[in-house]
Amino acid sequence: MPEARLASKSYLVAAVGAMLLPAAWSMVFVWMAFRSDESKRALTWFNYLRRMRVLNLLTIPAWWSLFDWLADSGRPGGFIPDWPGCVLFILPLTFGVASGRLVSVWSGVNFTDHRWTIVDKLRLVLWVTLSSTVPMLLFATGLDAVGDHKMTSLFWIVLAATVGVVARLGLRAAEGLKPRAVKSGELFKRSYAMAKRNGVPLRGVFVVPTGRGRLLNAYTWGNRIGMADVCVHWTHGAQLDFLIGHELAHLRRGHALKGQVLDIAFYLGVALLAFFVPHSSPAWSIQFKFGAILIPVLASRFVSRRFEFEADRVAVEYTRDFEAAMRALVNLYRRAEMPGACAEFYEIFQTHPSLWRRIDAIARVGRVRTSFVAGLRTQFNDKASDLPSEAG
Repeated sequence: MPEARLASKSYLVAAVGAMLLPAAWSMVFVWMAFRSDESKRALTWFNYLRRMRVLNLLTIPAWWSLFDWLADSGRPGGFIPDWPGCVLFILPLTFGVASGRLVSVWSGVNFTDHRWTIVDKLRLVLWVTLSSTVPMLLFATGLDAVGDHKMTSLFWIVLAATVGVVARLGLRAAEGLKPRAVKSGELFKRSYAMAKRNGVPLRGVFVVPTGRGRLLNAYTWGNRIGMADVCVHWTHGAQLDFLIGHELAHLRRGHALKGQVLDIAFYLGVALLAFFVPHSSPAWSIQFKFGAILIPVLASRFVSRRFEFEADRVAVEYTRDFEAAMRALVNLYRRAEMPGACAEFYEIFQTHPSLWRRIDAIARVGRVRTSFVAGLRTQFNDKASDLPSEAG
């Protein structure tokens, strides 16, 4: 069967490319970051990480389309006998993306103040890959089975969801997220006072050690909120109230549960589309595969950004101090060495809006004078002038 032999050789070439390309563009971004001004490398690196995440996502539908084309061209005998197609589909790109992530994690210590050990880095790469790339590949396998009206489709889709959930828990542990409850202190007192004033059913307050990853964030678990210890150390008074109010707003509006329900709905919607809509032509098949991967992700990220805007708005309703809210965000982004702006294309893949979109939204709600906003931009850029902001 010459067609199968030709497809087999073509697959080997494609698989090698899938394994090498993510590491290759990671090394290119590392090289470009090293060539940037030393004082701006952290922010430059953060922008390159955004690009790598988008590229890693786009490789999934591209590899899916290529793999299906190779499999079709090798039928009826199969292009590599005695090998299950799911293994041939999942392993090459998983290895490639994991290799690329390993390059970026290994090199990231040169641009940030993370203090990861070798074991930490390997665990991070493992759990990030298992929480993102692998579930997507399993979901794609399930959609192929859905399109063929096979009962195994349910197995693959459930497996994708299970791997994703378990791996996110593993990722939290790998990142060093070990929250500890607090019963006193400024964070505890202000959180409960604000929750009581605004009728939020708060059941606990946690502090999260930043650990070797130097994570700067705030969190919501059920009816509990938490905050990185350095955020509590750096932020006080009205600015801390805004950060607390932001998490209480997530809690009161049920954003976590709503987000999970909508995520399930987005992916089930794609699965139903795969079941009912025929996609026989190659052009349609490629479009469907890109849409099946990208639409649920982009829809989920869009909802997440809407929730962030809403939490900001509710938080300033709690505090009534718009300027303190804006200062809190600027200081947080500066401490985390994150860029203040982001190109629209990259932002649609982000869970949070860029700093300046959040600042502008708060300024519109509070009718804050433009001179104050301009002063915040100057303050931010005094530390990071001429940064590659990707503003458009």
